[in-house]
Amino acid sequence: MVALARNPDPALRHAADEWIAADPHHAVAFARAERAWEAGGLIDPAAEGGAAAADAVTPAGGFTRRRAIASGAIAASMALVAGWAGLRQRGERYETGVGEVRTVRLADGSTLHLNTDSAVTVALEPARRRLKLLRGEAYFEVAHDATRPFDVEAQGTTFRALGTAFDVRMDAGAVELTVTKGVVGVRAASGMHRVPAGGGAVVQARSVGVAALDPGSISQRMAWRDGMIEFDGDTIDHAIAEFNRYRARPIIAGDPRVARLQIGGRFRFDESQQFLDGLAQTLP
Repeated sequence: MVALARNPDPALRHAADEWIAADPHHAVAFARAERAWEAGGLIDPAAEGGAAAADAVTPAGGFTRRRAIASGAIAASMALVAGWAGLRQRGERYETGVGEVRTVRLADGSTLHLNTDSAVTVALEPARRRLKLLRGEAYFEVAHDATRPFDVEAQGTTFRALGTAFDVRMDAGAVELTVTKGVVGVRAASGMHRVPAGGGAVVQARSVGVAALDPGSISQRMAWRDGMIEFDGDTIDHAIAEFNRYRARPIIAGDPRVARLQIGGRFRFDESQQFLDGLAQTLP
């Protein structure tokens, strides 16, 4: 610390200042290391000359008390920062392109599954785990940690995991939640809501609709994790919209009468042509 305080190299001082300012925990680590140095009389200007002289007369390869304290302080700081690093994952961004599905293992042991054309930012902190769904859809398998809440924000709504696994999907003007395990707390403009496993919610600007889901509905919502799309009495218009999430060139229904027809079936992401062929064979 003395070397840093007295070092004439502005680049080194600037780099250190930036590191300290980048995170409050860095400042804490620096302050603790400083206190360790102070305990050994290493930051006292009056003691600096004597300490330097003591180092000067130490035989080659010797280890003075001053150096021992300095080494201990640096080691303690490094251990402290390393410990925070194990808890922390700040500013990470994960995303997928159109037609891509991705799985990411987070530093806290949780698993993030990203659907097509999706993006999530992750900030794992000592007191809280904060994620933000920027677009698309993601499924979260949350590692239990009672000391650090796991929050996912999407379009101004916060979903808090209570030892759980759940899916969040963003659509135009709404966010859809599906809970497959545990309980999820929903904090929206309309208030707080709890959604248990087997339940879902649709969050809009001024309302939250919570409902129990039958197994078929949950299977349909989660089919993407197996690379599939499921339909059960859905309109062709809805089916086309689902396929278009995985296509660079969209399918278009040119006739609203066709778009309103209902269909069922299970298809892979990349089977849109088979889907169209099936329509031609089974519908007028």
